[in-house]
Amino acid sequence: FATGLHVYYLQRKYPWVEYSLSCPRLRPIINNEKINPLDVGEAQLTQILCAYRLFLPYAGITVSSRETKRFRDGIVKVAATKVSAGVSTGIGDHEAKYTHTEEKGTGDEQFEIADTRSFDSMYNDMESEGMQPVTNDYVYVG
Repeated sequence: FATGLHVYYLQRKYPWVEYSLSCPRLRPIINNEKINPLDVGEAQLTQILCAYRLFLPYAGITVSSRETKRFRDGIVKVAATKVSAGVSTGIGDHEAKYTHTEEKGTGDEQFEIADTRSFDSMYNDMESEGMQPVTNDYVYVG
């Protein structure tokens, strides 16, 4: 509730700014049994995201790859505006991924990824559901 109200007030004070929200649920991590991913279920997360969509119709809503394929496929139809695909959560993985170097010396994964689809797979899945995936909505003017 407080997050939605905060964004609402910010939108009223700064209407030209683009606002985005993300509600990543905590996933199990190595050597920490205190985090329970079942603390917030899919039904509660869906309610939160739908409430944000109704209360803040122009705000972006990002859904992380921490969520399952089934959940993300459903929530993009009703509330989410942004989803990730083909991500890596290992420490140092991004550098190896973009420099095309061997992934030696990368650290542990920071959290578990539930939806492991590649970018192409996610794009094709969205198209097959009748959606029009947009990979960017801006143009650099130099």
